[in-house]
Order: sequence, then C-alpha cells, then structure tokens
Amino acid sequence: MPAAVALSAALHVYLIYGFSLPAQSGPAARAAAINARLAPSPPAATPRQTNAPERSHVPEPVRRAVLPVSLDVAEPLAASKAAPLAAEPENVVAASDATAIPTIPDPVHYPARDLDIYPHALNPISPVYPQAARDAQVSGSVTLLVLIDEAGRVLGTSVADAAPGGVFEQAAQQAVASSAFYPAQKDGHAVRSRILVKLEFDPAVADAAQ
Repeated sequence: MPAAVALSAALHVYLIYGFSLPAQSGPAARAAAINARLAPSPPAATPRQTNAPERSHVPEPVRRAVLPVSLDVAEPLAASKAAPLAAEPENVVAASDATAIPTIPDPVHYPARDLDIYPHALNPISPVYPQAARDAQVSGSVTLLVLIDEAGRVLGTSVADAAPGGVFEQAAQQAVASSAFYPAQKDGHAVRSRILVKLEFDPAVADAAQ
C-alpha cells in the first residue's frame, strides 16, 4: 500500500515537471513573460445591430377592393357595355310624344260680343206647348242663358226671363237642352260660348202646326 502511494506521487511529479520547457533568458524571455501575462478579458462585444438598408420610398400600387356583385346587377352592366345606347340629341321631342299631348280646351265661355261667328241651332227648336196653357189659350215667352261648348253641345241652361212666370220655363229648357248647335268661333277656331235664346209660345201657331 505505501508503495502504491509513492508510485502515484512520483507519476504526478513527472507529469507536472517532466513536460515543462527550459526557461529562457534575455529580452525574448521577458517579452514572452509579458506576452504571457493574463489580462482581464474585454467585455464581450455586443453584437452590432445591423440595420436593414433603408428602402427607397416607392409607393405601393393601390389595391382596389373587389366587391361581390349580385347577378341581377352584373348582367345589366355587361349588357350596357356590350351594346351602348346611342345618345339622343337634346331638346328633341319625338313626333309620337308631341301627338300624345292632349289639347287643353279653352275653359272660357265667351259672350256674344266677343265672338266672330255666333252659334246657331242645327235644327229648329220646337218646344212642347204645355197643354194647360194651350187649353187656356195663354201665350208667352222664355229667355234662356245657354252654355255651349266648342263641339256645339249644350252644357247648361238657366232662365233669364219668363212671361208669364211659371208656365213655359220647363218646356223651353227641355227643348234647348236636347238641341245641337254649330259652335261659335273666335280667331279662326271653335270656342265655348254663352248666348241668350228666346222662345215664343203662341197657341195659334201651335194649332196651325198640328
């Protein structure tokens, strides 16, 4: 056991001192000694942050958003692109549109003094003689204000005067309302008019007509 310890110690001494180089003298030895001096290690250099090269400012192309289009909208758009409509000139009215516009009649009923041509009945106005007045041999007259349109139709009548009153008015109005007239004219075209029509009732004339 002591021999093994002694052998191990001798082996360690040999390993430590057996491979050491002989000491050098002179400046080279001093330089080697200086060079061999340990110095505190410099702090680990922090890795430099390398900035990425600045990119020249180039505007990116604008990306247009594409929205979904429903079928009922897309088809008319495609059709309009495929067959564009011809532009119509402004301020042009089609002949069919012009003829479709109805002519508004003149609503004024012109009096006789403003007419160029007076209206007149197409046929003689023959009122029915009231039987009671005929039996009593009563004569009389009725003056009516008559409204006539541009086609010669009677629009209405009103009693302006009657003598005797309450005898012949109804017969006179019925006779005029059922009559047709040539319309009045003003400035070369037919217009509405209002005229006075006087009807005479004579029992002798009525008897002769029968």
